[in-house]
Amino acid sequence: MNVLPKPISEFILELTEGIRSPAYMLISDTNKISEWGGDWAAYYITGLQKDSDPSEQILFLQGMLPLETQNLFLPNVQTGGEQYADVYIFKRPEGTWLLLLDATAAANKRQGWQQKSNDLRLQMVDLQREEEALHETQSILEQHVRERTAELAQANAQLRKELNDRKRVEGALRESEARFRRLSDSNMIGIMFWNMKGKITEANDAFLEMLGYAREDLVTGNIHWEQLTRPENLSLDEKAFAQIRDAGACVPFKRQFVRKDGGLTTLLFGAALLSGSENKIVCFTLDLSKYK
Repeated sequence: MNVLPKPISEFILELTEGIRSPAYMLISDTNKISEWGGDWAAYYITGLQKDSDPSEQILFLQGMLPLETQNLFLPNVQTGGEQYADVYIFKRPEGTWLLLLDATAAANKRQGWQQKSNDLRLQMVDLQREEEALHETQSILEQHVRERTAELAQANAQLRKELNDRKRVEGALRESEARFRRLSDSNMIGIMFWNMKGKITEANDAFLEMLGYAREDLVTGNIHWEQLTRPENLSLDEKAFAQIRDAGACVPFKRQFVRKDGGLTTLLFGAALLSGSENKIVCFTLDLSKYK
């Protein structure tokens, strides 16, 4: 990994401390609080005590500890009132670290869009955290998809607002595309592009693997939306297409796909119309069975 120059590292740290109100906690291997610091009060979390169970005071941790993976990212978690945070949980030799960074501004923008288009997105942040672990995990994954979909829609508008000349706008757009390409190449989620006529023009390895196709099938044009769809699911697709035409994106929902071998798989599916296009769509898929 390339080492960042010191001025860059210091600038990133200043942005984090000055704008995103970091709060952190170290949790021992026995799921007890070892130490904490930062602005926990900003997230409506107070009264932390050493050697206590963190999930008793931080409700969204219930059912997540001990951490089964090396790293976990939970975007736009509502911590109290109208406060939202991006939550990072990661293991280190000394224990499990919990880091909260303020995400309230981005959450408020998304809520504004939801008010203007009633069915554009479901309110997933305020789900009851007392539901069983599987339902809670699904809710978090839907938030993840919604965040990534909203990021694409807002990137161009935000960049044009902040940059005054065309050269800086184009440079910022290239940077945004590079971030999206890194997300696609990481294969954390399935990503594919298609048009309203049903032709799939591009897909990452994660999407192809979920449906049992090889990249050669994509290159030769042997993957079409109708192949992936059961006839009885056409009504759900029509509803999603109507949302995309009217609002630019559809609410994520569970959809059955037909694999290349004829078998069925159920994936969490979301889609958005690319900015500046009337028929090119980017879609995201998540295999929920991997998170049960």
